[in-house]
Amino acid sequence: MNPRPGFGAIVEAPPLAALRCRLHDRLMEIVHRLPAPLARDCADLLNRHGRVPGSPTGNAFVLFPPPVWSFLHWIPAARHRDAERVHAAALLLHLWDDHLLDGQLPLTLAHVQLRTELWRECTAGAERLCHTWGVDPVLAAGHTAAYLTAVHAAPRVDGPVGHRAGAGREAALWALVPSLLTAPELPAVIRDFAVAWRLVDDAADVPEDAAAGARSAVWWELAPADRVHWRPGAMGGETWCEGAVRRVLAEAARLLAAAQERAATAGLQGLAAELATAAAGVAVLT
Repeated sequence: MNPRPGFGAIVEAPPLAALRCRLHDRLMEIVHRLPAPLARDCADLLNRHGRVPGSPTGNAFVLFPPPVWSFLHWIPAARHRDAERVHAAALLLHLWDDHLLDGQLPLTLAHVQLRTELWRECTAGAERLCHTWGVDPVLAAGHTAAYLTAVHAAPRVDGPVGHRAGAGREAALWALVPSLLTAPELPAVIRDFAVAWRLVDDAADVPEDAAAGARSAVWWELAPADRVHWRPGAMGGETWCEGAVRRVLAEAARLLAAAQERAATAGLQGLAAELATAAAGVAVLT
């Protein structure tokens, strides 16, 4: 998934900008556990993604809209070095696995070793958080197992609902740290946002997904007769897929509204405002 103009974009107050920089620093702490040549290769790759104030060499978290990480600011208990490091690892690991599997990320020793370190942080770091916060480690283990099952042995998808459910299961890793906090609505907020982001991404990527033969959210919304157009050379603005794209974006808007309501119910007004901004970005796309 990639950030879309207007989707999740907010004017970051200094505390959020500082958090984005810290998340990148936490990621670099993991990267530099690798032997120096491997660490250098991975750091160079992650540092090329964007420069923001406080991260002059680059910041990998420009790839992630704030609602998926800003809860670390909005919930005081989450302002914890281990929580930041585990969530930074979880965010990148999902993206890293996705790109390793689809070939966008070359299968090099450095990339595989970083994947191992990210996974180690997600599991061992989550266990440390459970001990710190007095949470049953079984809860954390359930999230990591759900993620692995979703990406390795996903059940057969049949229709748009099944496709969205699969995306929700993949988001289990991003809901890991939220599930350990005393904010019961938060895991569902992060899951709904993650699925909405996936849908917005699919709506924007019709040409690429059609060329690859990927069964995206748009493909599942197409009438069977229109699926013959799902091939290299397809364009997202063509009439055969306009209705499907609109339905995908409408579902994204519904999920964002649900996430916003949950955040507001939990008293997370800052997070709710960010989700409202993401919803406004979807409205512009429609």
